[in-house]
Amino acid sequence: MKHTSLFTIIPALILSGIHPVYALKKKTLSGDVVIQWNQVTLKAAKIAKQNTNEASRTVAIEAIAVYDAINSIKSFGSPYHYFVKPAGGASAVAAAAQAAHDVLVNYFPAQKALLDSILTVSLQGATDGPVDNGQKVGAAAAADIIALRANDGSAPNVTYPGPAKPGIGEYRPTPSGFLPGINQQWGKIKPFLLTSGDQFRPEAPPAPGTGDFKKALAEVADIGSAKSATRTDDQTHIAQFYKQDAELTVNEAARILAKQHGSSLEESALVFLLTDLAEADARIALFEAKYNYLYWRPVTALNADADGSVTNNYATWLPLLTTPPHPSYPCGHCGTVAAGFEVLKKFYGDKNTLELHTTTPGEPSRVIESLTKGEQENDLSRLYGGIHYRFDIDAAQQLGLKIAAYVLANGPKATK
Repeated sequence: MKHTSLFTIIPALILSGIHPVYALKKKTLSGDVVIQWNQVTLKAAKIAKQNTNEASRTVAIEAIAVYDAINSIKSFGSPYHYFVKPAGGASAVAAAAQAAHDVLVNYFPAQKALLDSILTVSLQGATDGPVDNGQKVGAAAAADIIALRANDGSAPNVTYPGPAKPGIGEYRPTPSGFLPGINQQWGKIKPFLLTSGDQFRPEAPPAPGTGDFKKALAEVADIGSAKSATRTDDQTHIAQFYKQDAELTVNEAARILAKQHGSSLEESALVFLLTDLAEADARIALFEAKYNYLYWRPVTALNADADGSVTNNYATWLPLLTTPPHPSYPCGHCGTVAAGFEVLKKFYGDKNTLELHTTTPGEPSRVIESLTKGEQENDLSRLYGGIHYRFDIDAAQQLGLKIAAYVLANGPKATK
């Protein structure tokens, strides 16, 4: 099903009582409303063509609105920002749905008709209290976080053209599109919980020409080449599977785990809040480091002349995957998944069997037996794809662990 067709078919499906995966089930139980609006949020972000930075911010704001709305009614935890107890009873299910809906309509007004239809279906499952009162709470929580994030520095977007005469080790646009670096401003925006984007900045990567650099470059040159003779079929599948936007992997895992473990409405709200705060702050920290170090990608290093210039039209070596348009160090994918998965481990443990899916056409689902295994596969996918050095991966993994620990220690907590 193509995204472009959703706007025309979903209203008809709702009227007929048949709902595609984007829409919500008529009957919402336990934490289902939180889980399902998370999926709606990610799909809406991709319809709007948001990249991982932008979508991670959107899903974090949606998760905050949902959590604060539910918590205002249930009083089960410390608030993120908004907390106003409603007078009289109120449906927490309706509050969650309205909060998510209002956040998404604010950022994606072109999708309003679709989101309104989904909200109508979602509210049919709100049988836990007065729906109107719940909607008022949800609307207020959404308005609060939208206002709080209105001037966080995420806009306007700033791109990075690269230096006029790049030298050894310096990042510059890469094939095939040679697009300017994306979101140069992202590391400077207001974090959700961190004190600053550079709070956990990793140490500098190895200098070109050093032994550590040469070792890492030789490894990616071998296994990450488009024509690699050493990369196995499964390693190629791993590279292709995990090339989808990293926040999709994190949030699918969260949805699966919440369903498998039968998470309550309150627990689901807290799980998605902390998971999405971790990955959103990870993106800020990762891009702060990327544009601080401005480190060249393997495709540049492996085609460069002795002075750092590239005069061979990138004919010597090409990676399996197209190199993303931003600096190499540290690995964005790796840090994002590490931050999110480490939070999920705190709630559900490491040993879980999950069947994950990908947006990569033709790639089958993958079954992992632990979240650690998922982190490892996601990490190595960037090496197998030829777009990151191993030291990019290692630094990002450690950054993700630090951010997850900080979010768990400093984010909202259940109080009962």
